[in-house]
Amino acid sequence: MRFLGVGARDVVALARYQRRTHDVRRPLLVTGLLAEQLAKDLGAGGDPTLIRTAGHPAEAALYIRVVAGAATAEDERLFREATRALVPIVAVQTAGRTVRLPYVLAEDVVQCRPGSGFPVDEIAERVAAALGGAGAPLAASLPVFRDAVARRRTADAALTSAGLTAFGAASGPRLPVLALDQARMLSDLAVASGAETSDDQRAAAQKVALPLALSLATGLAARELVRRLPRRARALDAAVAPGATLALGALFRRLPRV
Repeated sequence: MRFLGVGARDVVALARYQRRTHDVRRPLLVTGLLAEQLAKDLGAGGDPTLIRTAGHPAEAALYIRVVAGAATAEDERLFREATRALVPIVAVQTAGRTVRLPYVLAEDVVQCRPGSGFPVDEIAERVAAALGGAGAPLAASLPVFRDAVARRRTADAALTSAGLTAFGAASGPRLPVLALDQARMLSDLAVASGAETSDDQRAAAQKVALPLALSLATGLAARELVRRLPRRARALDAAVAPGATLALGALFRRLPRV
């Protein structure tokens, strides 16, 4: 039995997806100048075991390196190790000037002005961008990252909505596909907020009922809006879906967690 194109198998798949997103496979690794202080700032109010200051970059979920100016031979060795292991890198530059670092994208370098303390919010934004969907379970246990991860996850879902709308019209009904993707986004937002989960399959399925219902309702409202607009155009249609996804994410983040 299916409702608006969504069946029982889809609900079970969503429940399994939510359980998987609670698994933190690897911690963050922070090394370099004042690494202990930065690790303390990033781990404030959270699980200290998820941020380490010693170990190999290849064993981390993401590697943060604090550097002062040009990369030393040790910096380059550690960046190379992380890159070879496909571990994302965020560098914190304390030199007060832009310096190109090997193996690190310019957008993943956070400038830290001397004497002003670590820009924790900006670092959290770069970590959220680098981790993508893997950021939700870390944010659940590390509150410093929650807002950044939620914003990034919502923005990524909005881009996906735009793509599904723009390129999926000829392949069949879009509402179920969009709704399921939005429900996965909401599940990630729930996980990132620190909401509890259950190992029981029935309880987990009930847990995803609200995200799925909200996603379907949003999709129906967006579809009706497009139908009522004069001179419906494909480009305008594509703009409605990401806008609805952003609004849905913002609304869901304001709902109380149970």
